[in-house]
Amino acid sequence: RYGVTSYRQVIGVVGQSVTLPCFYEGKVTSICWGRGKCSWIDCRNTVISTDGYKVTEQKNERYKFKGDIGKRDVSLTIENAVLSDSGLYCCRIKKWLFNDEENIIKLTIKSGELVFLLTLIACCEFL
Repeated sequence: RYGVTSYRQVIGVVGQSVTLPCFYEGKVTSICWGRGKCSWIDCRNTVISTDGYKVTEQKNERYKFKGDIGKRDVSLTIENAVLSDSGLYCCRIKKWLFNDEENIIKLTIKSGELVFLLTLIACCEFL
């Protein structure tokens, strides 16, 4: 498909904030973040959207734009992450019909104990 710009993985921790990056260049335009794969013409299961200047839809107060929307930072921050936040997210940047840019991100939320244990193992395996 045309317009796919990235597919990356982000790992977050239960109870913490996690940010899914999305940036664009060019004229200010509307964007939306949706759960699941990108659809052909719009966001599927929209969680937050903007007209390029302000938030126009927000499914839940945990979903936020914390970057500077006017400077084309439309990264999605999910506050107080929970395990069920894991999955695919699509950042769709509206360009023109059937040529939108898409950033597809796979988010994995892990429990804090597991992340601590993995960090400890990685840190100290030389002992």
